[in-house]
Amino acid sequence: SILPWRNPLVGLKNTTSDNSNTHLKMVGLNKALSFLLCANLALESAAFAPSTTNKQSHVLKAAADDQVVDEATRNARIMAPISSIMAAVSPSLGLVSPANAAPSASAFEANMRKNFPGALTNSAISLRVAAALRDRGYTPANTLFGSSLCSDEINDTAESLVGDFQNKLGTDGVFNLGGLGGLPFVGISGMGAFIHHVPKNGKIFIVFGPHVGISDKGVVGQIERVGQESISTSCGAGIGAYKAIMGKKGESEAETYLGTKDFQEEYIIAKLSDRLDPLKGQEQSNESITFLTNKMYDLVWEMMRSEINAYTTKDDFWKEVTEVTLLGGIVVNRGHGAGVPGGEDFYQPLMLKSLTKDGESDLYGEVFGDFPALAAPHRAAKYV
Repeated sequence: SILPWRNPLVGLKNTTSDNSNTHLKMVGLNKALSFLLCANLALESAAFAPSTTNKQSHVLKAAADDQVVDEATRNARIMAPISSIMAAVSPSLGLVSPANAAPSASAFEANMRKNFPGALTNSAISLRVAAALRDRGYTPANTLFGSSLCSDEINDTAESLVGDFQNKLGTDGVFNLGGLGGLPFVGISGMGAFIHHVPKNGKIFIVFGPHVGISDKGVVGQIERVGQESISTSCGAGIGAYKAIMGKKGESEAETYLGTKDFQEEYIIAKLSDRLDPLKGQEQSNESITFLTNKMYDLVWEMMRSEINAYTTKDDFWKEVTEVTLLGGIVVNRGHGAGVPGGEDFYQPLMLKSLTKDGESDLYGEVFGDFPALAAPHRAAKYV
């Protein structure tokens, strides 16, 4: 635990001149800063400790309480208050002037940090993960890349997560597994077709998850789109299901979601219905759409796990494939319309696992352990 902060200047007696007193103050502050720097560096070193490999069955299991925060990440949380103290004393030492301090976060960033802690830019995510994959032997020649993200066009731009991964991994193409909401609606047949495209003795990498927009004003579930004057929803499929479940659609409109004409949305409504019970009777808010988005992640992961297990449990699967790596999380889109700053989207990583014939390895701590991701306690979600 961290000891309460004590001002090193308290108790100093003014027995010398003003210059001497100033010197004592600087000595005390320098000692305090040295202590904090040492503690900071020690924790950062621990944060980069390699992850452990658990020899388990290669069947992807549902986590009992979605534990994605490891020891390294907990250490990173300890580092946060220390960093805050260092930031507070630095101006006194002349290291940082108020004029050079970082500007306050935008409404978009403030609400993203609040509702999706641990989210990083697409480029930062792809850089970290691609480096880890290269260390594990992933190359352009032996890697089959698949994505299960929502089919919304804002997830398929030059700066999208998938595009970033293609550039950093050097893969020529991507197999699109995802439909509405990011669920892998290609099913068992589509997953089979994807797997049969893997190079001989090759490796598979899949990134998956739902998405949610945050407007320039910080509203979760809304986004500015290019060429449109009015605000738009994101994810439309998730929020559409939320409104249907909350009873905000008329009966005739709700009927259009039934049957084969809209089976993907119908599936989402059916699977979300009971999971959104805590939101019934509440007004739509940033918190409610965040809750919805996390439940959408559960739907995507459950379907993905089922489809992957259908093949990895077969004896002949590992004769052609040497490794499968899965990156799961939530895409956070930002607006790109007129008058909006734009910029990269973000991704909140919630899971990073590797499967081989020998079992399952958790790579989350190795790749994201230095970042104070609060995903597990924030989501409080359980797989069923």
